This record gives sequence, structure tokens and C-alpha cells, in this order.
Amino acid sequence: MLERTIVIIGLMSLVVVFRWYIGWHGQRVIKQNIQLNHFPLGKAGIIALHTEHCVECERLQKPALARLQKHRTDISIVWRSIQEEASLVKQLGIMTVPTTLVRNANGQITHVNMGYVNEDVLMQQLSLLSAPPPPARNAKNQISNEDILMQQLAIISAPPHCV
Repeated sequence: MLERTIVIIGLMSLVVVFRWYIGWHGQRVIKQNIQLNHFPLGKAGIIALHTEHCVECERLQKPALARLQKHRTDISIVWRSIQEEASLVKQLGIMTVPTTLVRNANGQITHVNMGYVNEDVLMQQLSLLSAPPPPARNAKNQISNEDILMQQLAIISAPPHCV
């Protein structure tokens, strides 16, 4: 019984560390200020990376992006294979598909979602592109732990399932 408990705790620890790494890696990608030219400047959009045999891409991510496109006709959604974008995948360190990259009107990546992400999360990320930055929550203009956690959760949308 003790061995099972230790194994379960070990596996849970690995999941937590991996999810933290994905969040940290997503923040690092955003700070690199990588410019994407998949659609014209002046228009925000999403680049969805997939593979030919990814079931999650076909059954979940494509329908979610189609629903998003119905609500937000002002954005572009581009589907690209990771084979077509091998240099970008390597540069960004993408580890799973589907991966969605949210790009602002200036061509900069603002959000990296590794794994499936639903249209509500993408809608929220796109709305942040046009919204003014939120005011500081405390008098010293410091970011609270809750703000940091919410930023990390915005990047970590779902655990990766297929590569």
C-alpha cells in the first residue's frame, strides 16, 4: 500500500512539474517577441498547428475553432502542419499538438496553448488583445500571487495528449 501511495504521489508530482514547465515555456516564447507573418499585419489571428493523424486536432480543436470563427469574423485562423512549420516548431519548442498560437495585430505571439483549448479560452485571449491592461490590485502596484496564477492558467489550457 505504501509503494502505491509513493508511486501515485510521484506521478502527480511529475504532472505538476510538467504543467509548470509548459506554462514557463509559454511565457518564455511570448517574451522572445517572435514575429509571425501568416496573415497581414493589422489583423489578429490564430495559428493552429496539427499533424495528419492527430485525433484530438480533428475531433476537438477544428470544431472549436470553427465555432470561434462564427463569433469572431474579424480574426484569421490558419491551420498549419508541424511538418510545414518545422523551423517555427523548433524555435518555439512546441511539444504537442494541437497547439494554438494567438497573434496580435502587430504580428507578435501573445498566447501559446499546448494541447486542446476550447473557444471560450481563445475568445478570452483574443479579447485581451484589444483591452487595456488591468489596473494593479494593490497600492504598491505589485502583481499579486493570484494575478500570476491566472496568467499561468491562461497559458496552460489543457494537458498535452498527442504528438
